Amino acid sequence: MLKKWIGKLLVVMVRPLRLFPELAEADNVRYKVIFLNNVFTFAGIVSITMGFFRWNQQPFLGAIDLVFGCIAFALLWILHRYKKNIELISSIALWLCFVQFLTVFFLATDSHSRSALLLLILAAAFYLKGRVTGYYMLAILLALVAGNHMIQIFPSEYNNLDILSLGFYLLAQFFIIRNYECLRESQTNHLKALNVDLEALVKQRTDQLAVANTALEFEKENLKKLSSTDHLTGLSNRHHFETVFAEHTPVTNRRKITDALILIDIDHFKKINDTHGHVLGDVVIQSVATCIKKNSRISDITVRWGGDELIIYAPRTTLKQATQLAEKVRHQINAMHIPGVGSISISAGVAVLHAGDTLSQLLQRADQALYQAKQAGRNNVYAGTLD
Repeated sequence: MLKKWIGKLLVVMVRPLRLFPELAEADNVRYKVIFLNNVFTFAGIVSITMGFFRWNQQPFLGAIDLVFGCIAFALLWILHRYKKNIELISSIALWLCFVQFLTVFFLATDSHSRSALLLLILAAAFYLKGRVTGYYMLAILLALVAGNHMIQIFPSEYNNLDILSLGFYLLAQFFIIRNYECLRESQTNHLKALNVDLEALVKQRTDQLAVANTALEFEKENLKKLSSTDHLTGLSNRHHFETVFAEHTPVTNRRKITDALILIDIDHFKKINDTHGHVLGDVVIQSVATCIKKNSRISDITVRWGGDELIIYAPRTTLKQATQLAEKVRHQINAMHIPGVGSISISAGVAVLHAGDTLSQLLQRADQALYQAKQAGRNNVYAGTLD
């Protein structure tokens, strides 16, 4: 049993002196540095002062005070240079003070207030090293004080009642500090729990905000699409095409690129509407738009210009290539069969963009070509001149 207690005692004494202690939290380290800075400064001044006073009466105690005063200032210097080793420094300081205070307590019999030193060292142990070290230091103090009083290795003027009172003072201080530590630990755990809850709430709100932002971006894209797309056919609307053309034309003129425009009109569309109704008329427009979109290139812009007029704007395309594309679309539309309507046809006029052309000028030439295609009997493609 005795070996077990001695083993635990050695573990507690040696554990704080490990060469690579775990670093405490930043605030805890800062408070310990401030605390030790004050302790070393005060202890150094007091120890050296007491050493000079005791030198004539008790040279041995005076020498001890002077040595410990020098050690305190040395530790103060080490503390300022090696703050990252705060745990090691605090352990060394704690056990040096423990030895010094016990030495003074046992040998300075002329000082009746020396027992207060034991209360100081116990409080320091709790603050610097925690409850476990404080508990073992209390046990060591009680054992040494009570043992010395019984066997009188170092005779003192204290009687049984004085030693008993000192023991009760140490125990009372132990329980007061222990309760305070438990309360602080409970509050710390409570704050940590609140912090975890707060972080979870912030994460939840952040996730909700991310979802809301995604939905907002989706709605933004939808609105952008709706503002640039014809709702019936899914092709670009007139406003969007005018904007794109205004942005694209300066580049085309600067690089001398040939663009072409195909203006398409559904033959006899008014008759289809009058005969079959507007619902089937919309179906016809949708079918033609789908066929145009399907047979156009990725780079082409397909537009519902208005009513039954549709446009294919073909960048980097010659008049001949645009005419071939228009013929391809015309044949594909001729091959379609629309339920309730039957076969339909289109007429198309093709024109190329000239340097300095506005959209109106380009459309005017394409419209003239379309007019000629209709005059030729409809179901035709007519290309405007290059001039």
